[in-house]
Amino acid sequence: MGNRTGVKSRKSYDADFKQELTTMLMSGRSARELSQSFGIAENLLYRWKSMAMMKTKTKTKTGDSESGKSAKLAAENARLRAENERLKTDREILKKALGLFSKSD
Repeated sequence: MGNRTGVKSRKSYDADFKQELTTMLMSGRSARELSQSFGIAENLLYRWKSMAMMKTKTKTKTGDSESGKSAKLAAENARLRAENERLKTDREILKKALGLFSKSD
């Protein structure tokens, strides 16, 4: 028992590599496919994914008010653009009507 000839050492992976594989996993590639392609255990990929998701949840909790404000601004912007288009159409109709009435005099 004291003699270990086949001792494996843990591999360490840099943050960019982890992020790239996590992005691939979240984009729809299967963990099995990535595991086989890169020689990494599937459970390690899932662990990296859950850690990345926890980090984004922590970031969004602090930035919720910011994202809520930007969503409100985007909605208001869309509403104002639609109203602007409607007013342009109304103005064109009124111009045509004014032209018709002024010709009939």
